[in-house]
Amino acid sequence: MYKLHVIKADNTTESVDYTKKPTFQDMYKHIGCSMIEMSKAYYPEYSNRKNGYVDIYFDEEFLMQEDSEPNIEATVAWKTWQDKTGHMALPGSILHGTVCVIQEVKDEAA
Repeated sequence: MYKLHVIKADNTTESVDYTKKPTFQDMYKHIGCSMIEMSKAYYPEYSNRKNGYVDIYFDEEFLMQEDSEPNIEATVAWKTWQDKTGHMALPGSILHGTVCVIQEVKDEAA
């Protein structure tokens, strides 16, 4: 089982259950785009890794959208990952719109 955590620019998060790993096709409707970009972020609450890192998925063309709103929560997690790993983005870079995180949920009873 998987959870798709949908982190919105208005600082709300929705978690959607999937029986198999969500695909880009599944995420397009949540993100509201036709081209997904992938990066990494520090979200220990959604991570199955000891280091707390996750893959994040968001609209690759968010800067071209007139109504695009900054996603502060996702940007903080993204910049924290950068600080922890030595990666860098252009100064002033901020993620916009909805960001998705896929988390595998392991059945403890199995």
